[in-house]
Amino acid sequence: MNDTNNQLSNELNQFQNIWHGGYFTGYSDKRNQKGLEEYLKNNLSGDTLLEIGCGGGQWSKLIYDLKIFKKIHCIDALSEQHNKFWEFVGNNAKDKIMYTKVSDFELSFLEENSIDVVFSYDVFCHISYSGTDAYLKSLRRVCKPGAKLILMYADAEKYLNNEPENRSHVIRYLPKKKFIYNFSKKTLIRDAIKDSDSNPVEPRWFWIGIDQFVKLCQKYEFTIINKDLNIDKTNPITLFKK
Repeated sequence: MNDTNNQLSNELNQFQNIWHGGYFTGYSDKRNQKGLEEYLKNNLSGDTLLEIGCGGGQWSKLIYDLKIFKKIHCIDALSEQHNKFWEFVGNNAKDKIMYTKVSDFELSFLEENSIDVVFSYDVFCHISYSGTDAYLKSLRRVCKPGAKLILMYADAEKYLNNEPENRSHVIRYLPKKKFIYNFSKKTLIRDAIKDSDSNPVEPRWFWIGIDQFVKLCQKYEFTIINKDLNIDKTNPITLFKK
């Protein structure tokens, strides 16, 4: 257990000196952020939302401006000052948004059965299999019965199918990267999945994959509604509920 805790702590610590001013997702055709914005506008409901990895507030501001939720919890491994969160979202949003800098995956500041919706984009792709497992365990506790979760993460097969020109991005962190440029796509996907629980030395992508992610959801008795909303053409976004 201590080894796992050290690994998870190390994952979070990797982000301490990057993305000054807060992370923002770029508007590429394959990532289709406009499509995701439309999905959120048409499908969110409830009183309380949790956003994991809010960065500079790109999605936080959109969700706040929908005027749906009474309370929005925005959490990040970096501080609100580092991310310049309020500079982008606006101080007026403090009437509903609570920003919390986290140092673990336990969500201990949230009450049991208190969250209606969980949303996260461009975050779980940077979290290992063990970290994702820990987060889902915590989310099971804090979500209300029937709560919906919308989480994006990384799948090497989908990525390679849609961005074959960026094969080197999948290879970059794999232990055998010097020897696998000529490997078949099937072998590369296998190695990427096997490497989804290694200890990072810098911020990176973990290729957990749809099948592993779905099994983790089922481990914590979540019900899968849609394995992949297929809004983002490069990465899966799974919709599931408690």
